[in-house]
Amino acid sequence: MYDKEEVEDSLEFCRIAKQYYGNDANEEEAEAAARKKSASSLRMLDNGFSNPDTEDWSRPTSESTGLRLVNNILVLGACIFLAYFIASAVTHYVAHQTWVEGDSMEPTLSDGDSIIIQKVSYYFGDPERYDVVVFPITGMDSSGKNVDTYYVKRVVGLPGETVQIKNGKVYINDKPLKDDKYCLSEILDGGNAAIPIILEDDEYFVLGDNRNMSTDSRSDFVGLVHRKDIIGEVLMRIWPFSHFGLIPG
Repeated sequence: MYDKEEVEDSLEFCRIAKQYYGNDANEEEAEAAARKKSASSLRMLDNGFSNPDTEDWSRPTSESTGLRLVNNILVLGACIFLAYFIASAVTHYVAHQTWVEGDSMEPTLSDGDSIIIQKVSYYFGDPERYDVVVFPITGMDSSGKNVDTYYVKRVVGLPGETVQIKNGKVYINDKPLKDDKYCLSEILDGGNAAIPIILEDDEYFVLGDNRNMSTDSRSDFVGLVHRKDIIGEVLMRIWPFSHFGLIPG
């Protein structure tokens, strides 16, 4: 009914067509799959994930989260300790803030003023005349314990000098201290300095600027101040803001 050669030719044509078009279809499918896989990988990279076919990756676990939390706490603790250490070192060796109590340094300093005391300059040199210095005086509190009260006074007499207060003025080596611009009134009470006082190599004679309302080197309670007891110089006033500025010396 059918010619054998025609049938075989038709079958051969079908095989060739299937092979040809089938390979194209497979290539197209493979290419589509590759494009799909590439797009998926790009989306994963955009979202912060690695390609699962090329790198090992996993979602964060509770264990890794706990380790990061512990690490953050340790870092925070180290930062707090470092900040405290730096602040303590600055306060002890460089400068610190304190408050003025009383009127003995009027008009230079007033009761309630907040001041900064610097210590650096006295590492390299000694106090000079008219420096406003801070030093402790040991006294007894109401419970009978010894406590240090810090005094703020102005250096007037230097080591090796002879200091005397007479005729209402300060005399250094038997000569009136003419450039004492901080003494605004006649000194009414010379105290221990009514007779000449010879200062040793490590002693300083200090007075309050409010000379007639000050407990200072004229009294036995304060006396002469030793170099080792001077902890720093009053650098500036930071409160009240209306009087903000450096302290003259």
